[in-house]
Amino acid sequence: MKVAIVGFGFSAEKGHIPAYRERSDIHVTAVVDPVTARRAAALRQYQNIRVYETFDDLLEEYSDEIDIIDICLPNAFHMENVKRALAADKHVLCEKPLVLNKAEYYELVEIANQQKRILYPCHNYKFAPAIVHAAYLINSGEIGQPLFASFNIFGAGFQSGVPQWQPDWRKNKELSGGGIMIDHGLDAISVAQTLFGGSPQRISAHTRSLNQAESQLEDLAVFCLDWDGKLINISLSSLGSIPKAYYRIQGTEGEISIENNDIFLSVKDQPVQHIFVPTYFDDPGHANWFNGVIDNLLDCIKTGNTEPFPLMEAGLVLDIVEKANYSSNNGGSWMGLEFTAKSLQMV
Repeated sequence: MKVAIVGFGFSAEKGHIPAYRERSDIHVTAVVDPVTARRAAALRQYQNIRVYETFDDLLEEYSDEIDIIDICLPNAFHMENVKRALAADKHVLCEKPLVLNKAEYYELVEIANQQKRILYPCHNYKFAPAIVHAAYLINSGEIGQPLFASFNIFGAGFQSGVPQWQPDWRKNKELSGGGIMIDHGLDAISVAQTLFGGSPQRISAHTRSLNQAESQLEDLAVFCLDWDGKLINISLSSLGSIPKAYYRIQGTEGEISIENNDIFLSVKDQPVQHIFVPTYFDDPGHANWFNGVIDNLLDCIKTGNTEPFPLMEAGLVLDIVEKANYSSNNGGSWMGLEFTAKSLQMV
């Protein structure tokens, strides 16, 4: 399969490219970026690829040679470019968030179905090795029936982009579409979906913009999800000095704790088990997770599955983010959720 990357920024260079380079079943053959320095950076990675200044140039000159378009642009540019890629009859892999509201989401899902093309959001946290292993432990019944989970995700400010094009674009709502909820919040919801399946029924949330000298976007969010009888409490902050993530899941027979590469399994009346699972949550590129994304995407293309689970999950995320804002504006009151994701599909 041949891939064209549209937008050669941090995610493409540090997250996607290292995984593509390791594989023989998928090949990057073209890159689109309006910035000369970024096209030069792509050529340093792949000397024999084609580079284009515009998406139109790619589609006009090289469209017949491309199977998959990998959209790695800032969030605000996803909608229009995904539509163009689908209209060109290409499968689409798109960096998260897929789009910024539910109306755009439903429009893209309809177009993908009409074109019979795969639309695949890059929800890479589903493939983080520690999360995959924790899901296995939960589904194996190691901690009994899950009852409660607490996720604490701390970032060190808004992640910067490449220096050659608006490195602080994530601080600009017109480009990012939102603050920590649309960023780390999406990842936390994806982790919960991977661990527990099903869908939450309601949310209570508080969001704040505390470091307004840095950005007017929310940099702190605390929310609770009522998830099929389980309570999941998620705390997000971009106010830290170093990135850290902690996950704790408690069940009727024990609990699982995750911190970076370490899983601790505590079962009643048994010694605590320490399981080392190389995951590297503190690596912002997460290149070692991207092979799972590619494997699942290629499987969807092979089987003709036009409803990959991350696409269903993207709709759930948008509903949660929207209702979190409503809840926070109303003193943290509980808000019902409308979107129902399908049952968990292990990936």
